[in-house]
Amino acid sequence: MDTPIHRIGIVLLIVILLGGCTWKQQKESAYPVSPQPVLPGEYFITHHLMTDQGMIRTSFAEQHIYLSESLGLWMDYLVRKKDQNSFDQQFGVLQDEFLLDHHLLSWQIESDQKSKANALVDDLRVVAALQKADRLWKNAAYQTTAKEIAQALKDKNMYRGILSDYYDASTNRTSHTITLSYLDPKAIKELESLKIFTKQMTSNQLTILKQAPRKKGFFPKSYDIKKKAYSFDREINMIDQLYTALHADRAKVNTSAIMKWLKTTFKKEGKLYGRYKLSTLQPSVTYESPSVYALVILYALKRNEPEFAKEVYDRMKELQIQDPLKDDYGGYMNEKDTHSFDNLLPLIAERELFNESVIQ
Repeated sequence: MDTPIHRIGIVLLIVILLGGCTWKQQKESAYPVSPQPVLPGEYFITHHLMTDQGMIRTSFAEQHIYLSESLGLWMDYLVRKKDQNSFDQQFGVLQDEFLLDHHLLSWQIESDQKSKANALVDDLRVVAALQKADRLWKNAAYQTTAKEIAQALKDKNMYRGILSDYYDASTNRTSHTITLSYLDPKAIKELESLKIFTKQMTSNQLTILKQAPRKKGFFPKSYDIKKKAYSFDREINMIDQLYTALHADRAKVNTSAIMKWLKTTFKKEGKLYGRYKLSTLQPSVTYESPSVYALVILYALKRNEPEFAKEVYDRMKELQIQDPLKDDYGGYMNEKDTHSFDNLLPLIAERELFNESVIQ
């Protein structure tokens, strides 16, 4: 029987269970931290996307696919949450499932088959997470693994002195293109702190960002290292563009034109779309993306725009299932399916808003 009292009872039970999950994580951790709430998105990931082995499914598809992207984002989140117990579980997943013989990560595992290719952006993200974890919890194994990955990136994943998109061990081929959104200065500087890169090598990578031409304030999609040429897409992929803007800002590149456009467009439309035509700056799709909003939030926080970050957060949360009685509570759903990226990135943004005291 579905009565108001019955519904209230169910809600209270879920709240108690969530609180219990939080308490259990804190109790088991060897390094007690201040209480951190289990966010709805975290609940969704651990209850709907994560397997018993700690692997994060990409979607609800019957054929499970696991990505190094999901692993890296989840590790990033756990460091921001200061949850060492869960981080160590993922450290085990990294070592047992994703690391290949040459110490790069398999970018995809499908039907228990590991791809022999990596994705630079994911490997860098994992290195950065391991380094942050080592500073927090002083576990030498984190840095040892980070250094092995970093060394492999230098040995296998560079073309003419520049980090490139991937290395494929099955063909022994290194890409000669670098997608600009992959060039995260914070992560690349970790290669320097590990003494794998020199300062000059770090500078050479960031020069690709710093010398990039603009069209209407926006960045190119990629740089062909062999041809020494930048390439623009006809459409602005907001995920790529926002990652690039965030990274460029960290590299002290002026990105104010993009921030101005974001604020003006959001104020006018009340939303942002997933793609825009570069020629007209009009939307080329009709969908909104929680990941786009998450990146806008992180970018706004980096640019010291907390009020704008909060406004975008409010819109992002409207896309999330927030009713605890729904089966997919906490998820960002696309009808009956979802994607790990569209849940992990918003979760990171939400945690960062808590960490910065923009929301409570």
